[in-house]
Amino acid sequence: MYSVYKLKIWNVSSLIKVSNILYKCGKDMASKYDLHHWDNSHLKNLIIIALCFFKNDIYLVYDDKTPIATFQTKKMGKSFMFQKLATLPEYAGRGVGTFCLNEIERLGKTENCIETICEVYDKSEHAKQFYEHKGYVVYGTTDTLKYKELKLKKKQGKKQRIWCS
Repeated sequence: MYSVYKLKIWNVSSLIKVSNILYKCGKDMASKYDLHHWDNSHLKNLIIIALCFFKNDIYLVYDDKTPIATFQTKKMGKSFMFQKLATLPEYAGRGVGTFCLNEIERLGKTENCIETICEVYDKSEHAKQFYEHKGYVVYGTTDTLKYKELKLKKKQGKKQRIWCS
């Protein structure tokens, strides 16, 4: 089974592992889906991750001793936000994303949050469908300098029904 470890600040070895997962995930999304928003160099990923330590908790997910996924979280009032959920492409379809979401939602409950939220690049149909399948609903959008992100949420402890007209 998989295990989750919270990174300690300035653990360079762990930063490199997170950067490698994001790098491989970015290359995979660029080639499979023509999505380039995560397609960064190793150096840029390292800088982004190092800066994220100042505002987020960063986690690595392992399969035995192999780092296979990463995600970041932060509490925002009564909401629990996660970002940069990424799984190595060779582990896709093995339940790693579901494992991560379950862990994220569990962490949110321990923080007494009423909902879990995230933002997804609006062109990432595969990610949007994954989150909707897990009970997340779109509740708004955010414009960035380069693109639009969908804001998704899920109430703690509930699977939300998506209504279609």
